[in-house]
Amino acid sequence: MKIIYSPIHKKHSPKWEIINGKNVSYAEVPERIEQIVKELQKNGMSSCIKAPKRFSERYIKSVHNQHYIDYIKKGSQKEAKKKGNDGYFTTFFINDLCAPLTPFTYDAARESVNCSLTGARLLKEEPVIYVLCRPPGHHAEANRMGGYCYFNNAAIAAEYLSQNGKVAILDIDFHHGNGTQQIFYERPDVLYVSLHVDPRVGFPYTAGFANEKGANDGKGFNKNFPLPLGTTEADYEKILTKACNLIEEYKPSSLVVSCGFDTYEKDPIGGFKLSIPFYEKMAKAIKGLDLPTLVVQEGGYNITDLGKIAYSFVKGLN
Repeated sequence: MKIIYSPIHKKHSPKWEIINGKNVSYAEVPERIEQIVKELQKNGMSSCIKAPKRFSERYIKSVHNQHYIDYIKKGSQKEAKKKGNDGYFTTFFINDLCAPLTPFTYDAARESVNCSLTGARLLKEEPVIYVLCRPPGHHAEANRMGGYCYFNNAAIAAEYLSQNGKVAILDIDFHHGNGTQQIFYERPDVLYVSLHVDPRVGFPYTAGFANEKGANDGKGFNKNFPLPLGTTEADYEKILTKACNLIEEYKPSSLVVSCGFDTYEKDPIGGFKLSIPFYEKMAKAIKGLDLPTLVVQEGGYNITDLGKIAYSFVKGLN
């Protein structure tokens, strides 16, 4: 297994976000990815970690509008000229107040895309690639940022892979990937399947309901499994089996996994009851699909245990 990582993500480090009208410390911190890297290295995987290649911005444009891309770039440049550099929010291009622009947001988000595309390209040589993307991406729509996401790493990789056959996206983050759903909602060549907290009680609140099944040519190729707070391992495993069966029936050429670890029982912004060993079991079920698999890091905010969770998942993939 190869693991794609770049230290450039550390430059993107907003100080705060706005929750319920109040400034709170930013949850999507650089330590998230660094803890995963340390744990993988501690377990003898240093030689698996590779730097990304650089890809043209046209790949980002394949799923995001050019004016949106330009806005993130120019907004980051504008912040770089300020003295405070605390980050700022806009009104047109955002879905929430959890995605401020900082001097290095564009650079980090662009490098995160490079990581996902490097992984997608390497699927020609390797059966499984784990991409340590940060900032994450599955909440980013074609022209909207939100939920710590700017460019949709999983969607951009899926678009790249779709040139060589059908692609399935399995989203196992605690939160629904509203951005990924929006991007592929009318397409039959990319199946989107998501297991997530019921949007009536959890972010993003406006998407992820069971009746959202795709539209036009994409009708029937979007499947949401909204789950209640407190979902147990036994219940989660049953739904994961259903999701894997759907993917198997679709017969894709490759699989992209939007991999969030905020489903962990001790995650500060989660709400499921999944233990660290369960992630190995989850990964084994996904590996059982026997597909070229690109694992793209999304959420996960328990810094203390995040590396252990990731290593448990990697063991299952191996």
